[in-house]
Amino acid sequence: MKTFLFAFLTLFLTGCATSSEQLYYDTIKSVSKDNTMSQTACWAAISDIAKGGDNSAKVGAISLAEKCKNESLKVEGPKRGLF
Repeated sequence: MKTFLFAFLTLFLTGCATSSEQLYYDTIKSVSKDNTMSQTACWAAISDIAKGGDNSAKVGAISLAEKCKNESLKVEGPKRGLF
């Protein structure tokens, strides 16, 4: 009975740690992909404005370029511990 209980607790704790780490890595991958897509769209829009506009539109596009530079979102990693 003690062996069964020990095996069950080992599998339970290992399963929890594995799913937590996998969720973390999936979240990081998703955030990175979304951030890249957002920046690509922003730069494409600014490029189109700068190509087709007059001088005032080009100056406005340069000022908007600062908004395309965003910092990536920080995701806290899974906690290490018994539970």
